[in-house]
Amino acid sequence: MYKAFNGKVIFLMQGVIMSISPVTMPSSQEKGDVLPSGPSKPEMMAAVASVLSFLKDKPLDEQLEIELNQRFGATSEVYSELLRLLRVGIEEGWACYAEIDGPDYRRGQLAKSTENANGYSVETGMLKNVLGNYHLHPQGEINMIGPEDDGATFCGNGAGWKVFAPGSQHFPTVKGGKVTMLFFLPGGEIEYMDPPRHK
Repeated sequence: MYKAFNGKVIFLMQGVIMSISPVTMPSSQEKGDVLPSGPSKPEMMAAVASVLSFLKDKPLDEQLEIELNQRFGATSEVYSELLRLLRVGIEEGWACYAEIDGPDYRRGQLAKSTENANGYSVETGMLKNVLGNYHLHPQGEINMIGPEDDGATFCGNGAGWKVFAPGSQHFPTVKGGKVTMLFFLPGGEIEYMDPPRHK
């Protein structure tokens, strides 16, 4: 069931009210020339470095998703530390700092692609029961998913890692509560757009 409300499309999915956020291009607050910092951000970037090193020269495919979940999965120390620091970063204001569509949909950039030797930008997101901005991954996307609520999922996936191949596109969909996440973009490339119209 769909209904327009204040410029958004509201619908019911499996008993949960969801909203499709209008297309919102990255703002200067989200991806400005100078990114926010805080006491714990250097610790986060040091923790992220091990993941970035692992990703170097690897194709974004199903095999990479398997390897990430084996090496840095939800029961690993690296995953736990990254998730802890991400939530500290939200409190300190350098992660998920830009409101995209209300308090339940936020993003924020930690590092630009030019700041890492292997060319990944490092991004953060916080979503709760929302279909985020539809977008294309020109070179793919890697997500570290950290549910805050039991049963919360991102694109059908719980705690752990999800890899989207180059050329894929989707609504970033969170159901079952709130999810905080890190995501990595080769070349910092992501293209927000209107979703395709089905005839």
